[in-house]
Amino acid sequence: MTNQRVTIRAVANAAGVSVSTVSNVISGRHQQMSPETLARVRDAMTELDYQPNPVARSLVTRRTATIGLVMSDVRNPLYPPVTVGAEAACRDAGYGLLLATAADPESELRAVELMYAKRVDALVVFSMAFVDPDNRRFEALQNQGIPVVPINRWLTDDSRLSVVWFDHEGGAYQATRYLIELGHRRIVHVTGPGDRLTAIYRRQGFERAMREAGLPAGPESIVEGDFTFATGEQLAPALLKRKPTAIFAGGDALAMGVLRGIRLQGRTVPEEISLIAFGNPEFVRYTTPAVTTIDLPVSEAGRMAVELALHRLQYPEEREVRTLSTQLLVRESTAPLRIPL
Repeated sequence: MTNQRVTIRAVANAAGVSVSTVSNVISGRHQQMSPETLARVRDAMTELDYQPNPVARSLVTRRTATIGLVMSDVRNPLYPPVTVGAEAACRDAGYGLLLATAADPESELRAVELMYAKRVDALVVFSMAFVDPDNRRFEALQNQGIPVVPINRWLTDDSRLSVVWFDHEGGAYQATRYLIELGHRRIVHVTGPGDRLTAIYRRQGFERAMREAGLPAGPESIVEGDFTFATGEQLAPALLKRKPTAIFAGGDALAMGVLRGIRLQGRTVPEEISLIAFGNPEFVRYTTPAVTTIDLPVSEAGRMAVELALHRLQYPEEREVRTLSTQLLVRESTAPLRIPL
């Protein structure tokens, strides 16, 4: 039986379900369907090698079965994994994923307009978490029936957008508490830029943990930088002048630069200085020493954002805010305090 001869009715007969049930699976409207029924339909589609006609489906449903993903800063290794989770969620729902990259707000807007022209059914945006970004175009698309789900983006309290967020403050608190539990008292936090919510919330988590322990959490314990390798290396001499026994870097690339800068100054990690990072791109496992870090579940965020977008297609008024927890991954760059104070 060739693809051209396989009909939706043949799939329904093979699965023992109605034609409308198969149609719901094909169009992604299977959230309320039992896992057993969904599996039977998908098995029948695979056995018969059934390929839905995307043009016909689009004419009937007025949808393209495509989700747009706009992603910024692809040079940052934390961003690409979002496509893994997003693509997996799209595949499970029978949707395609259209990807565009945008390095700044202007190119982000152009990418969004491109997605609109391509008639995507919904849009996921994973961009830098600037303070007070312009979300007007996203709100307009949501009002037109095109769900927009940002990841890691600041929204006003009256926003209609669903959003996926990370617990940056909780992760930073966890990192700092871990250093304190290792016996460290002279801890310096290297932050990201002051216009990024991620940096602000991580700083708040650091400050909360330090205050609870009765340790200084003011300017003497905080150095502002950005999230790049170069800045971490450049800041290392100034950090060492503060005589820390531990450093909490607000990002992994920043931490790698700090690690190199410390070594260039003739100091060792973790024998003299413990180092902890934030993010967990894969490369930090393979440094020497392997870097202790806070894991951001970026792939999970991509999957969740697509699922929220698909849900809004079925239930336009049901806005959701999801916050993903972080996890401390202890590796080789942290150790109990070894130098007497």
